[in-house]
Amino acid sequence: MGYDANLKSKRAVKQQRLTIFFTLIGLALACTIAVNFLRRPKGESPTTLRNKQQQSQQKNVGNNDKLLETINAAKKNAGTKPLNKEDKPNVEKPPNAAELEAKAAQKVAQLEQSVRAIKKTGVIMETDTESLALTSQLQDATRTLIKLRYGDFPQTATPYRIKLDLEFQSTIPDFETKGKDGTIVIELAPISLIPYSVYNFLEIARTWKNGAFHRNAGHVLQAIARSDVKQSMPFQEYSKEYPHKKYTVGYAGRPSGPEFYLSIQDNSKNHGPGSQQDHNPYEADCIIGTIVQGVDDGTVARIHTMPGKEFLNDKKKWVLIRRMHILVPKGDGGSDGEYVEFSSSPAVIPDN
Repeated sequence: MGYDANLKSKRAVKQQRLTIFFTLIGLALACTIAVNFLRRPKGESPTTLRNKQQQSQQKNVGNNDKLLETINAAKKNAGTKPLNKEDKPNVEKPPNAAELEAKAAQKVAQLEQSVRAIKKTGVIMETDTESLALTSQLQDATRTLIKLRYGDFPQTATPYRIKLDLEFQSTIPDFETKGKDGTIVIELAPISLIPYSVYNFLEIARTWKNGAFHRNAGHVLQAIARSDVKQSMPFQEYSKEYPHKKYTVGYAGRPSGPEFYLSIQDNSKNHGPGSQQDHNPYEADCIIGTIVQGVDDGTVARIHTMPGKEFLNDKKKWVLIRRMHILVPKGDGGSDGEYVEFSSSPAVIPDN
């Protein structure tokens, strides 16, 4: 009997301790809930708390809209087309695009050096088997690099354009009535025909520093080009399917570039195959593209009114090229014909 009484007493004590333990845990949880409830700002419901993140995101969107308005105001003052949220090039790149582009650029650079070495020998490259094979490889590699760097638009044969922001100086005859601003847009030739010429001009535009139209001839308006492109073309790339017609754009000199000119007459003979030398009946100036804006509004004709003929020594008579903008098709490059800005050079004052 004494043993049973002791056992029951021990069980009672153990049960009492468990009851006290769980009671304390319950009180601690109740206190925590009460404190959290009291910390919540007055009038703020649980639903409001859950919506805080959404409200923050909406605020960020509003800030982006304000930023877009600021950019558009600046563009309006500069005379360029405002941006829309949808106005962006549809340039989709693979995850390893940077690596692919670097490899493509390296391949182009290697092939370019090989082509330049052959050209130095003086061989007629347009009929030499080795030269034709090597220049073909360079053209193929360049097409790949263009698509990786500037976007691939298979639905458009001529997807790349360059916009030139011009400044007419006070020496131009109609300065008082028309002011200083002007624009020309060049549609670059199909890369299926002359890819390296197109790539070279895209690089000139991307790295543009300064330049100006400084030659006022009867057949061309020639421009100085200052960019990261320092060398002339590695070979005289030309296609009979894209001759030097009126209002086309070509590279000046033999070897050609980086200076360029606007043809203000048909220069198919002056700058086409066999021109400007007697050694090679196939050699021609490299061509770039065609002016698609600046003819009808009189901008090209206005450049031709620079005071003086041929090369102008007085820099105050030049028409300055302030900036270059690379334009590509909006969206998938379909038939809507709308272009948007891919990149632009810095807004700098040319160091003439």
